[in-house]
Amino acid sequence: MRTHRSAHSFAIALGTVLLGALAGCGSDSVILPDGDIRPAEALHFLRPAVDAPPLANPALSFYAKRGEDREAFMYFRPMPGRSDSSVFMRFKVSASSLDRRPDGSVIAMGDSVLITIRVADPSRLILDFQPSGLRFATSQPADLKLDFGESNHDFDGDGDVDADDDRARTALRIWQQEAPGLPWVRMASVTEFSLEELEADILGFTGYAIAY
Repeated sequence: MRTHRSAHSFAIALGTVLLGALAGCGSDSVILPDGDIRPAEALHFLRPAVDAPPLANPALSFYAKRGEDREAFMYFRPMPGRSDSSVFMRFKVSASSLDRRPDGSVIAMGDSVLITIRVADPSRLILDFQPSGLRFATSQPADLKLDFGESNHDFDGDGDVDADDDRARTALRIWQQEAPGLPWVRMASVTEFSLEELEADILGFTGYAIAY
């Protein structure tokens, strides 16, 4: 488990547009392609470390507003004797991101949409985003950043942390599931290894998780 840090110390990584060309990034980061489709049983999902602090807000809601930047954070609780906490999730909706409501109607400038995010499966840190069917602009997608610093670094689950886990770490990606029971789809994402973060552009709401 790594040293805790404040949410304000997170560096800004460059996202990638799922439907566009992938851009280059820093030497400590890797852009991973999208397109792989697998059933849940074929994936190794991120799991919290045994000594990881619990999430302080495993469910949250906030209003995204067309014309304003809004963002929400999901935090781990501070460790005993510490005042700072670490971030598990950051979701950012920029001023131009909101596009259409689930019924297909255009979201006008100044309109707001209530967004709810919850941990649907704490054992695999699977996130559920609502309202289902909300769409974001392809030219300015929403941005999801997930942290795996508090995860069990025995990524392959064989009981030890070794070279196999080092290889698994480089294969971690953000995956999305359109609805429970459907296959998972690998997203285009950026991995910042020094910060133990993954970042991806979001065009619509489904389930999201880190896996390989």
